[in-house]
Amino acid sequence: MTGEQIATEVVAHRLTSICDEMMAALVRSAFSPNIKERRDCSTGIFDPEGNLVALAAIGPIHLSSLMGLIENVIARHDLERIHPSDCFITNDPYVGGGSHLPDITLVGPVIVGNELVGFVSNIAHHSDVGGKVAGSESADSTTIYQEGLRIPPVRLSRDGRLDESVVDFIAINSRLPEARIADLNAQLAAIEAGRRRLVEIVTGVGNAEFASALASLLDYSELRARGAIDLLPDGQYQHSEYLDNDGIAPRDVRLDVRMTVDGHDLAFDFMGTDPQVSGGRNMPRVATLSTVYYAVKSFLDPDIPPNSGYFRAVRVDIPEGSVLSAISPAAVGDRAATGNIVGDLLFGVLSQAAPNQAMAGCGPMQGLIFSGTDPRTNRYRVNYENIAGASGALRDQDGRDAVRVHISGAANLPVESLEQEYPLAVERLELIADSGGAGTYRGGLGIRRDVVVLADDARLAGRGLRQTRPASGICGGESGALGRFVLGPGDQDEERLPASFSEFPLSRGATVSVETPGGGGYGVPGSRTTDELMKDLRDGKVTWEAAAVSYLAITSTELDE
Repeated sequence: MTGEQIATEVVAHRLTSICDEMMAALVRSAFSPNIKERRDCSTGIFDPEGNLVALAAIGPIHLSSLMGLIENVIARHDLERIHPSDCFITNDPYVGGGSHLPDITLVGPVIVGNELVGFVSNIAHHSDVGGKVAGSESADSTTIYQEGLRIPPVRLSRDGRLDESVVDFIAINSRLPEARIADLNAQLAAIEAGRRRLVEIVTGVGNAEFASALASLLDYSELRARGAIDLLPDGQYQHSEYLDNDGIAPRDVRLDVRMTVDGHDLAFDFMGTDPQVSGGRNMPRVATLSTVYYAVKSFLDPDIPPNSGYFRAVRVDIPEGSVLSAISPAAVGDRAATGNIVGDLLFGVLSQAAPNQAMAGCGPMQGLIFSGTDPRTNRYRVNYENIAGASGALRDQDGRDAVRVHISGAANLPVESLEQEYPLAVERLELIADSGGAGTYRGGLGIRRDVVVLADDARLAGRGLRQTRPASGICGGESGALGRFVLGPGDQDEERLPASFSEFPLSRGATVSVETPGGGGYGVPGSRTTDELMKDLRDGKVTWEAAAVSYLAITSTELDE
């Protein structure tokens, strides 16, 4: 390696460590379980032109809140009037710096020797920013004005002095004002931690050398991406998927992509996708772009450094006004649910060019928001959570059980934390037998979680997909099981709830069950080995009844043995 290459490598690793330190500062100082327990947050570093140079993302969808962020800040605030300790805040997908309103982004400039050398940023999913539904996320919103407070890129602090009026404005629009203030303070602490570390690096290597290392890092990512694209056979490929609910009602919404491989260039065209829908399952353009970049990196070369360099190798055309590039004031609150189906769409088309890396369809998360007054404290509480689904099988291994897939991230809230923080009790939490699609390799299993309400006059909002259209199997594999929401599971008056609803009233003692969809299988089920099937039967992942139907090539004698 040359001296320049070594310097670039050292800077790259130090940038990664800064992102990790910012993440640790944010998680450890946050107030809300959504951030401190589920870690629904990410951090990033930009060069002075707004190119992302380092990222620590819990969920790839968070990249969408960072794309165009610096460009929009600079467009509204004169660089010459930006001070070393300034901080800016935004959350709006239509005016710069967000992909749905609960994700609030902070960004701070880093100035060394009167020269702007970069920006540090973080994003955190706040549990409520106003709007028509507690939790500020509902699939049945029909306009962004129903989804909460919109924050254009505004100055949150000037030269280290916090603008309390901005904080007050945000807090008063939330059902949980104290939590908003505490979580914003955590984000500010993370910005200062990142700024301090970045100044240390630049001071140590020099401004010019640091800028050169960033340029080399971006070039390297582009070169590596183009090398991976070179391995794909030239040609055009096409794939379609469907949303089975538009946020208002069950109906098929077509998602279509045409991929062109031409040497070391890769292009995606979403021209066949349906127009934007009336509900909240639209995606802003930046959210779709982030999904494309996630798919390219994870499918072709997961070790490509996560920066803007490899974006240069990919061209993306999305029709404006489609469900994947919505026009204001379309509702976009549930954009992540759509994004997970877009993940299947992109993996489906990439699999045609590289069948040895193919993966079956995935079971996406299902979202629930419980809200109401906690009788233990007489304080209003909002439990925002997305429950993990399952991944599809690969050509050489089973899908993963109970995982978040594609662009979604963060963890399920631990049962102990949930029951301590909220007037809720978890009565059942288990893998769902037979929910993974049968195949030579089985799809991952979804989970069932039953929650009992321990408060009066509670409310519930739900958001789910793959409740009528399952995750598809491939190469002869079977589809995964469907997801569903149920009120009073097992009772005589058990009620199936819609795939999208909000402000559903719940009384004390009510039980709500969520079943997340399973992943699709890979390969014909009859080719699954007897040992693998027997292990599934012993582990309770497949029942004897389902084995007799799906794995007919396994004889009853073998099963008896």
